[in-house]
Parts: sequence; C-alpha cells; structure tokens
Amino acid sequence: MKSSSNIPVMNDDQLHHLLRRTPAQVKLPASFGREVWARIEAEASLTFRECISRLAQSLFAMLARPLPASLTIAAFIALGVWLGGWGQAENAAAAEMAYVESIHPLLQGSMGNMP
Repeated sequence: MKSSSNIPVMNDDQLHHLLRRTPAQVKLPASFGREVWARIEAEASLTFRECISRLAQSLFAMLARPLPASLTIAAFIALGVWLGGWGQAENAAAAEMAYVESIHPLLQGSMGNMP
C-alpha cells in the first residue's frame, strides 16, 4: 500500500517490528537527563496558575496569624462604613426635611400630592 507521497504506509505491527529490529544508536551526554528535568521544572514554575497559587498560599498563611487577621477585619469594616456613608452627607438635609414634612401635621397640608 502506498500513500500519495510514495511513502509506504505500515500498520502498527509492521512499524513495531521495524522499530524493534533497528534500534537507534544515540549517544547522550551524562548530564542530559538532569538538564531536561531542570528545564521542565523551570517551565512548570513559571506558569500563571503556579504564581497565583503561591500568592494565595502566602496571603492565607499571613492571615492565619492573629494580628494581620484582626487588622484585615478592621480594614474591611472601615471600608464598609466609608462606602455605606458615601453620598449620605449630601442628602442628609433634604432627607431630614422630607421626614419632618411627612410627620408634621401642619406641613402635611402643604404637600398636595400626599394622601
């Protein structure tokens, strides 16, 4: 059987027999295996996922101690208070007046659209 490029096509048994009959004679330097594994380890350690994993581990290890954990909680509480009060000071006077108008009997008559 021939392929379109005039190279004989072999099945797996023929290929296996051919490879077993003629083993490759390759001389590798003694440090070849060590260099290959060093390159594999260097490539594996440079992945984005590995960097994120190391960062998360160091962050969680730091937060496991009492002082950084309590400071982090205090910082998030302060951030929540600040974000919760953001924009409230501008509307405080208008909100107070709206409340007074809603409960004061004399001012309710001036609010024509209220029941």
